[in-house]
Amino acid sequence: MKFNKYIDRVEEASYSGNIGFEEMVKFYDKASTDDVSKMEKFLNNDDWDGFKKLIKKVLGILLK
Repeated sequence: MKFNKYIDRVEEASYSGNIGFEEMVKFYDKASTDDVSKMEKFLNNDDWDGFKKLIKKVLGILLK
């Protein structure tokens, strides 16, 4: 199934601490296996600082 025709229908909520759907998709597309393992640990431990630093490292995007 092709999802590109549905992606325009996704309306992402914007709020403080929002992790960002688009950034997560980009992360999993670009990240190494090691980076994915790190991300899963950060998410399981609610380590949002580690999460944001890893997004910055892999994508160059600074999340607030």
